[in-house]
Amino acid sequence: MDTMLVMFIFVTACFCFYTLYLLFFERRYSIKNRLLRTGKTLQEYQSEEETKQSTLLLGVLKQVVENIEKSNYYANIRLKLLQAYIKMKPIEFIEISIMSGLFLGGVLFLLTDNGLLLALGFILGYRLPETVVESTRKKRAKQLNAQLPQALSLIANGLRAGFSFPQAMAVVSREMEAPIADEFAKVLRDNSYGKNMDEALQELAKRTDDEDLDILITTLLIHLQVGGDLSEILDTISQTIRERVKLKGDIHTLTSQSQMSAVVIGILPVAIAAVIFMFNPEYIGTLFTEPLGLMMLGVAVGMILVGAFALTKIVKVKL
Repeated sequence: MDTMLVMFIFVTACFCFYTLYLLFFERRYSIKNRLLRTGKTLQEYQSEEETKQSTLLLGVLKQVVENIEKSNYYANIRLKLLQAYIKMKPIEFIEISIMSGLFLGGVLFLLTDNGLLLALGFILGYRLPETVVESTRKKRAKQLNAQLPQALSLIANGLRAGFSFPQAMAVVSREMEAPIADEFAKVLRDNSYGKNMDEALQELAKRTDDEDLDILITTLLIHLQVGGDLSEILDTISQTIRERVKLKGDIHTLTSQSQMSAVVIGILPVAIAAVIFMFNPEYIGTLFTEPLGLMMLGVAVGMILVGAFALTKIVKVKL
């Protein structure tokens, strides 16, 4: 057990130092390395790479990283980081997740000396950064969806004033706040670097993953091919999105009471049991010591979960 603990502390410390290096020094080192490569010939560069690959440990680590970068999990992490607008490499995020899992698992192991809690803590700690990213992504998507009608109105007014579509998008990127200003600015930046407008708009749809924005981008792609009065079309889409947002708000208001009931159903029995345990632990302790009490607890937990799940499904409306 002591050997296992020492190995665990050593691995955790290695991940901590490596993560700190990636966060603070890796970018500076990579820029310096690229500048040095520009002054080398192709033969010198190839010989240097072969020397690096000849080291067994570096070769194994490089192969592991390459396999991770080819996986669907890596692509999914990269997409989530883009949608959350977190400027971090996916491999760095994976290393932070591993470090978080090692830290939480180590704390639980030191407190309880239980290997099962060590594994459970590692799993929970590994999932924690991804949960934070998912929450940030949803919050950003909600903000972008709320800004979309106003952005469409600005673009439509700009088109009526004689601006081109990229110029009208530039007005949105200057006058409005993030996140929609950042996304439109990136579309214009990609277009100025030589990428076609339709490709830049399609990448915008992938980054945002918003249904209303998908409607807008599909309309723009059709307009680029067949033409038409774009300002009038944008006004119609803007009005449609406003009505959708209003409808979502009304539905949320009507279903919030039932959603709160589902939360109360899950929390209230646990809270009552905790209060009784504080004042009279022997009275409620019978439930945890007698076979009949354990069976009643299992049935009660199962019924609570079924009730909360049923209420959640009833009030969940997909628009």
